[in-house]
Amino acid sequence: MADSVLTKQTKLAGEAVVTRAIQFFSTENWRTTSQSPRNATFEGRPPIPWFMMFLTIIGYCCCVVPGLIIKIMVIKKMRRFQNIVVAVTAMNQGTEVTVTHPDHAKKLAARFLAALPEL
Repeated sequence: MADSVLTKQTKLAGEAVVTRAIQFFSTENWRTTSQSPRNATFEGRPPIPWFMMFLTIIGYCCCVVPGLIIKIMVIKKMRRFQNIVVAVTAMNQGTEVTVTHPDHAKKLAARFLAALPEL
């Protein structure tokens, strides 16, 4: 699963953007794993789709083996930790913010960038 990148230019200082990122992503159940004045990394897990939970329950009802196969092959691979990285670069009048995120967190990253003031 490849990560996507979103960028935006803002009039805030780099440290202020990193502070806002920590506040924003912490309230969305992403844990801060590293932080510096120029970037912050957040670790989280994607939610399990209800359809996969339904298939696992059906697999366990039919027989234990299909349920175990679905759990091991699909759900375990989906539940790996994934990262969101917020990096800031100083510019002449403001800051350029780059958010690298997994595909399932695209709306969350877009909401964060929309919350930042424009340049």
